[in-house]
Amino acid sequence: MAITTVDGIVAGALAPTIIFKVGVTMEAIAIAHSHFYSTGNPGAAVAPSPGMAGAALTTYAGQIPWINPGSGNSYLMRLSGSTNVACGMWMHDRLWHQSGIAVTTTTAQTINSVAWPARDRDASINGAGVMVAIEVSGATTNAGAITNTTMSYTNSAGTAGRTATIASFPITAVVGTFVPFQLAAGDVGVRSIQTVTLGTSYGAGAIHLVAYRPIVLLPVTIANIPFDLGVVGSGMVRLFDNTVPWLVQVPTATTATTFQGQWVITQG
Repeated sequence: MAITTVDGIVAGALAPTIIFKVGVTMEAIAIAHSHFYSTGNPGAAVAPSPGMAGAALTTYAGQIPWINPGSGNSYLMRLSGSTNVACGMWMHDRLWHQSGIAVTTTTAQTINSVAWPARDRDASINGAGVMVAIEVSGATTNAGAITNTTMSYTNSAGTAGRTATIASFPITAVVGTFVPFQLAAGDVGVRSIQTVTLGTSYGAGAIHLVAYRPIVLLPVTIANIPFDLGVVGSGMVRLFDNTVPWLVQVPTATTATTFQGQWVITQG
């Protein structure tokens, strides 16, 4: 079996990667927060700029470091860490993102997304288990919660004309605010995006659509106490080549959060 490394550490068997993220004040309790723009290790990512159709991602500066195995597959063995505020810390694989949405336009805006990379839960481009969210890279200035944002999409079974909704997009959302769309009943993933309709002006700022596959949730139930999520045997989560991992937090308070931890993968 070929030996590869992550951060200079042999990854043929186990490859721990250290993660240190210094967050900012969160939008609100239970409103998810993307650490894509948080400083630390790795450093902050820059806002996406590929245009409306977006870009399929195989690597992106600011992601948690990743190197493909020399042979065989990669699996998640462990995610552990602590934060100064109790929270749920998700690790996601970022498949695609875009730019160029006009935040003051309230009619449908054409996306016509490029194909995802083959990293849905079945290692295909069909979108099984793929979710979509709005991510904020420049604070919005909407005066009230917005309840009429929708997205037209094709589901993972290939059915077009499906409609996803956001029940409430928060007032004056801060950088990092991350609000997932709710899919139509019965759908289990998104294959492509055709349009997005904000419905009400977001005022100012910059927002992006992000397609992602959830990998694992680390529940940090007590502040400043390390928690460990170990998965072994048949419970290991498959991580596909060119994974683009990053953290999304579900906060229990708006306090700026620092995360310190590591994840461990096995390859071969």
